[in-house]
Amino acid sequence: MQYLSTRSHAEKATSAEAILQGLAPDGGLYVPELIPAAGLSDVELLSLDQYALTAHILKKLLPGLSAAAIDSAVWEGYFGKFETGDLTPTVPVAGAHVLELYHGPTSAFKDMALCLLPRLIAASCAACGVEEEVLVLTATSGDTGKAALDGYHDIPGVEIAVFFPTGGTLSLIHISE
Repeated sequence: MQYLSTRSHAEKATSAEAILQGLAPDGGLYVPELIPAAGLSDVELLSLDQYALTAHILKKLLPGLSAAAIDSAVWEGYFGKFETGDLTPTVPVAGAHVLELYHGPTSAFKDMALCLLPRLIAASCAACGVEEEVLVLTATSGDTGKAALDGYHDIPGVEIAVFFPTGGTLSLIHISE
């Protein structure tokens, strides 16, 4: 399966390449060329625990990574790191159900991605034959920094530098007349 840039379908990458590049050369986001079928019945999908379901979906979306690498990334990324037995519990509130995403290691919703992404980057390096160390640079004015630092802690071959700019991060907007 190929991943295509949202700005130009001419920019293509494998799933592992898309993970490592982050953005396409034209500045677009990589999206799958097609969304694959789950390949399981509804009953089979509902019978999977949250780790197996996550791994199953990722294996469909990331065919450039080995099944063992995905299983390992999911297990090491999530198991035992969340304060509830359910990674994403729902609770009843005023006649509705609310998804709680703050039960991760840093109490930030970003833990859902940042417990897994560093491991997918390491697996993508292996799949693409990248032997150099990868350095991820990010800037934040809030809880993203703590979640990123925690998620990238002790990931072989992947380092992170988090900038906390004085006064917070800035958005530059240029309006031409």
